[in-house]
Amino acid sequence: MDTSLLEKIGLTHSEVKVYLALLELGASTVGPITQKSKVASSKTYELLSKLMEKGLATTYKEGNTNYFKAVDPNRLKDYLQEKELDFQEQKKDILDLIPSLELRFKDHVAETEVEVFKGYKGIANVYHEMIKTLGKGDEFLVSGGGETPTANPKTKLFYEKIHHERAEKGIILRIIFSEARRNSLKKMALFPHTIPRYISYGTPSTINIYKDVTILIVMSPSPAAIRIKDRNITASYRKYFEEMWKQAKR
Repeated sequence: MDTSLLEKIGLTHSEVKVYLALLELGASTVGPITQKSKVASSKTYELLSKLMEKGLATTYKEGNTNYFKAVDPNRLKDYLQEKELDFQEQKKDILDLIPSLELRFKDHVAETEVEVFKGYKGIANVYHEMIKTLGKGDEFLVSGGGETPTANPKTKLFYEKIHHERAEKGIILRIIFSEARRNSLKKMALFPHTIPRYISYGTPSTINIYKDVTILIVMSPSPAAIRIKDRNITASYRKYFEEMWKQAKR
């Protein structure tokens, strides 16, 4: 039996041990519960109290002796429902709190902000932030990349998913890659709102530009991104992109 599931729904490791002891013993005094569960005797009452608060145990008295027993395990269904309701309330409270937290955050954002992201999850966060920030008709500019197409199927699948999300939202992509990659990038032109052009050379990294943000990305030997949030730096990269765009071939 995988008792770790009980920990995943909110019981501590010690609470699980006491709860299982109660199930096996039936109605019992503290001594046998402590012995069966192998928890510290000084903690047994506290753990029983917590289980009772969660509705998983109960107590009664015979003479001067206190007995404890587990509640029917079906009570776990009610406990999960209560946890779910609590989570929904907490989620609503957090969502209501986010706007005020963002105001505090923006008050202290530096004029130039540089962040490094590593791995597929890291660069996925970078792209999802871009997709979240831009709206229908906004532009996303990309230039550079190696002269040879990637043979990594994970990388291909990753970018196909990103460009599907980007195109679905109506974000316009103007992209410049090397002539050597023209054939491999024909698939990208199938995504709506995509305008490709080509130049005679490639670069090790890819430059991504939107709003006041510049992102430098390399995929080999492992994915990594440097995101720079700075109006002046991005303006200079944008100017460079537009000059390349004039020279690039359709």
